[in-house]
Formats: sequence, structure tokens, C-alpha cells
Amino acid sequence: MPTSSPTRRAPLKLPSRRNHLVLAGTVLLLGFAIPVLAARLLGDPMDAVAGGTVAVVQLPPAEPVSALDNETLDTPDLLAGEVPDGANPTETLSPEPATPAADAPAPALPKVVSAALPPAPIAGLTRQGRFGPVPKSGARSALTEYKRPFRAKSNREPVSLIIGGLGLNRILTQRAIDELPPDVTLSFAAHATGLQRWVDAARRAGHEVLIEIPLESTNFNPLEPGADRALRLEATAQENARNLDWLLSRSQGYFGVTNFNGDAFLTRTDVAAPFMDALAATGLGFITDGDFETPTLGALAISVNQPFKAGHGLIDPSPVEPVIQARLTELTGAAKSGGHPVGVGYAYAETLQEAQAWIASLDGQGLQLTPASAALK
Repeated sequence: MPTSSPTRRAPLKLPSRRNHLVLAGTVLLLGFAIPVLAARLLGDPMDAVAGGTVAVVQLPPAEPVSALDNETLDTPDLLAGEVPDGANPTETLSPEPATPAADAPAPALPKVVSAALPPAPIAGLTRQGRFGPVPKSGARSALTEYKRPFRAKSNREPVSLIIGGLGLNRILTQRAIDELPPDVTLSFAAHATGLQRWVDAARRAGHEVLIEIPLESTNFNPLEPGADRALRLEATAQENARNLDWLLSRSQGYFGVTNFNGDAFLTRTDVAAPFMDALAATGLGFITDGDFETPTLGALAISVNQPFKAGHGLIDPSPVEPVIQARLTELTGAAKSGGHPVGVGYAYAETLQEAQAWIASLDGQGLQLTPASAALK
């Protein structure tokens, strides 16, 4: 490999004694001249101190840094707290929007969506519960009025997608509302702070909404957020009905509910039957995530005339791209076979990304994305 020869430097010439004297004189002159010039322009700083006034130079303001820039799924949301018993958080605990600083950039205008759903509440759909208004059954119900209407396309098999776990991570919740098409159904954690504001935002973007009901699972953790309102195996029917009342009073504008966990609760007929009775009185739909077998729920729903659909299963049991892609391929195959399957995912960044790519492929495969409410029977 060729190499270049080092560059030779000229010998260093030291200044003469005369040059030393000239240089020293120049430095000495500047040392006197600069303070004098500064004093004439700005005033003597010592005189300013003696006179009791000090000139302060204003630095330009630092750029504001958003506290949410680095928020991830692992970052705790300090707004997600418990609501005192007896309070109606729909009215009392929704956080007010922060007043922007004078020098803060103007917020982006909300996008205008022609598919926006009517604002909630709609009169005549609720009764007064223990903690606030809750849905009631009737000719007009939350299901009939809050679901998203759609028009079926000929020669297209329907398929639905629910994205849940929303309301706890603000960045991913906003992404789901803004980035997913309106025919994707959004599901919110019932204990999320500011729930009504999230429901309203989702409906303005055209999404129909579900509320997640926490139910006891085989690995139930009583310390998990929202667990103290979960419907439990050992609780009485009255205690579970009271917790359900609280969960349903947290917002208005949702057409139905879905389970959060519940593989222990929903597979026990002795506790699932009273739960289904209570739901039938609300006029809501009920869609499970399909993460476990619930063979008796369909029969229970029929017996009390409860609109019901068992989900096809989770598309992201592990939030990694190959797993999500494989599960979405399974959902596609099920849709092509008919039966209107409903896939369920959670608000992971990977899920949102893969869901958008999958949705873009549906038309070319003879499928139509429809709101999950259309799958209820």
C-alpha cells in the first residue's frame, strides 16, 4: 500500500529582543485601553456597585423542552391515579389543559375529519347510577347511538380491529387516535384519568369507542392500577355490580365494553351469568379479546338478549414485529373464510405500525375493514 513521505517543516524562527520589547509594549497599551473604553461605554462597574445599581445583561430565553419527548410505555403517567370512592370523575377529575407559556409555540390546529361522530352525551341514553350516569337499555341505547355506522362493500368480506389499553400512555393514545383510520375501534382503560376527554377526542376523529372492564385473572395482581375496581370471583354479586356501576359511570360516548384479563372470571358461569345479566340492562355491546376460550358466554348472551362477539384473539401477545405480522396474517385468513373476525391489539408502537401496513393491504385481498360494532350479534 503506497505511503506519502512526511512533510518537512521550515525551521522555527524565534523573535529578536527588539521584537520582544515591541510586543510587550503593545500588550501593556491594550491592557489600559480596553478598561477605559469599557468604562466610557458601560460605566465603571465599581461605581455602579457603590451607587447601589448593577446592570444585568439579559440572556436569550432557552428553548422550551417538552416533558413528554422521551415518554415510553415504561414511563409512568403521573396523571393516572385512583379516583376517590363516591366521586364522578367524568365531572370532577378530568385535568384542565395547561395554559401555554407566552413564548411557547402555538399548538397545532386539530385536523378536521369529515367522519367525526356526534359528540356525547346524547340525551335519553342513561339512568342515574351510584356514581353518575350509566347506560340503560331501550329502543335507543348507547349501542345504537354511539356505534360507528358503515356501508358494506359488495364482494368484500368484513374484518375488524380493536386497539386497546388506551388512555394510560398519552403519546401512544394520541397516535392511535390520529394515525389509525376511523373504522378501527378504540378501547380505553376505565381507570384512565381524563377518560371523557380521550373518548371525545376519539369520536371527533371518527372512532367508535369501547371501555375495558377489569376482570379477575388466574394471575390477578391486586396492586395493579385499577385492580381495586375489578370484578372478582369471591366478591358478592352486589359488590361486582357496584364496581361495574363505577366503571360505566366514568364517561359517556362508548357503544360497548370489552374485558381486560378475566380468564378466571369469564370461564366461571356462577359469576359470569350475573355479570351478563347486568350488562343486558345497560344496552351495551360486549366484545371479548378472544385471548382465552369462553365457550359458555355465547349461550349466556343469547339467554339474556345481550349483543355479543367473541374476539379472534390478540394480534400482539408479544409486541415484536414478526409475531404481530404472523397474527395479522391469521386474522386475514379467518376473514377470507367468513364469519367477520375481530382482532384485538394493544397500544404498542410496533402494533400501531404493523396495523397500518396490514390495513393498507386489505382492499387488495378482497377484505373490508369495518367497525367492531358491526360484528355484534
